Amino acid sequence: MTERQKGIIALAVVLVAWSLSSVFVKYLIREGYDAHTQNFYRYAAGTLVVLPFLARSVRQRGVKPNRRLLLLLLLATIPNLSHQICWTVSLNWINPGLASFLNKSSVLFAALLAFVLYAEERWLWRSRRFLAGLGLTILGTVGLALLRGDLGRVESNLGVVLVLIAAFSWAMYSVAVKQPTSEAGSTFSFGVVGLYTTAVLWLAALRWGDLGLWWRAPWHVNAIMILSGVFCIGIAHTCYYYAMQRLTVSVCATMLLTTPVGTLLISRWMFHEEMTAGQLVSGVVLIVGAFLTLLAKDKTVVAEPV
Repeated sequence: MTERQKGIIALAVVLVAWSLSSVFVKYLIREGYDAHTQNFYRYAAGTLVVLPFLARSVRQRGVKPNRRLLLLLLLATIPNLSHQICWTVSLNWINPGLASFLNKSSVLFAALLAFVLYAEERWLWRSRRFLAGLGLTILGTVGLALLRGDLGRVESNLGVVLVLIAAFSWAMYSVAVKQPTSEAGSTFSFGVVGLYTTAVLWLAALRWGDLGLWWRAPWHVNAIMILSGVFCIGIAHTCYYYAMQRLTVSVCATMLLTTPVGTLLISRWMFHEEMTAGQLVSGVVLIVGAFLTLLAKDKTVVAEPV
């Protein structure tokens, strides 16, 4: 098997995992696991899987975790925590398909942040393709948020707002982790951020969650929770970085735009999720816009941390 074929298999694993991620979260909420408790257990399981790769990365690359590097990764952990918490809590009130489509608006937020922070990426704002992509992304995001049948429900509106905050936080994390990742490598960076994130999520679960649910929940629910953390966080992250090295960042980022479709289909089956015609059209517009921005950035795109 060639390296490219291995990369394709790894990317296929990632697409399946990240199509299922929000479905798992919604399922666990339905089974009684609050957002903070499942956040800790799932992230802890995923981080434990990554630790052996972190140790190997340190040995092979000779990375020295100095104070400056660890501080940069700690700062990157803040938006990662915001994304994880807002995303999970939002699924109390909205369904996985809608949340997954809205999360792709992170492409818009990342472009805005990159313009402000990185002079080498400002040339993109002279690209018609890039500007057209951003315009379509904005249009699609607004359509998804407003063309809903439950627009009058306060809880659903709060869920939409939280997903958009999560998308913005994801973009901030992508920008914040760019420098330490270029220095220490993606595996080391994610491993350290995973440890930081797990520690804070443990404190959040102690304060607002119920860690004792583990002993009261059915064994199969706990098994699904742990397996979802291992698969969707630990294995998927490792496979994503492996696939990027073999297939290029542009190919991987483009293929990830398809995950909301898989999420919606699974959510329709499990939770009977339905989206209005306007939302479906808006979702397509958002994905097309994000694809155009990625095409414009093809020669300079930076690895997107997940």
